[in-house]
Amino acid sequence: MTRGRPAVQNVLTILTLIVIGAAPWSFSGCSSPEADQMASKALVDASAAKDSSGFGLDVTLCRKIGSKTGRRIGAGTEFRMAKKSRIRALVDFTAVRPERDYTVHLVWIRPDGREMFRKYGEARQTELTADSFQTVVSWLDGVDLHQVKTDTLSSKTPEFTLESRFNTSLAKQREPGTYQFRVYLDRRLVSENAFTLEG
Repeated sequence: MTRGRPAVQNVLTILTLIVIGAAPWSFSGCSSPEADQMASKALVDASAAKDSSGFGLDVTLCRKIGSKTGRRIGAGTEFRMAKKSRIRALVDFTAVRPERDYTVHLVWIRPDGREMFRKYGEARQTELTADSFQTVVSWLDGVDLHQVKTDTLSSKTPEFTLESRFNTSLAKQREPGTYQFRVYLDRRLVSENAFTLEG
């Protein structure tokens, strides 16, 4: 009986070392160098963020987008509920690398810190010509990841914009207070934007 104890202890020691060694990987998720660099440079709490390669993102919160001009109307951080109203969050990605997958979570947080809802997408841009780029965005359903909605975006530069909407109509009876809109890139928080909602 006593002869088997060292072998058992050796096995337990090896298993412990494997678990300890694997721990950093389990917490890092699918993080990327761009996301790590953006997060490590204290870019959270800023609407705009860039890494050393020039890749970056800029967040705009606004009331609506002009149908003819594309102009962002009512941009800011203070919004009021109305009979029919919403807040649009536009996330502009710049200096995008073609043929690279960008995994993005757009998350809305209530004043009590709890998550309300999120939008999850994967974007991949292809360089068609020297001045023509096409981005395919696959939006995955939060419950059924096999249910995918696809958007195709075109641009003249290596960039794309993702959008999420927050319904602030009076019928929704939203709680007044300070909300957060967060952007996660490759499962790392890279931008957090506070805004207030008044009744």
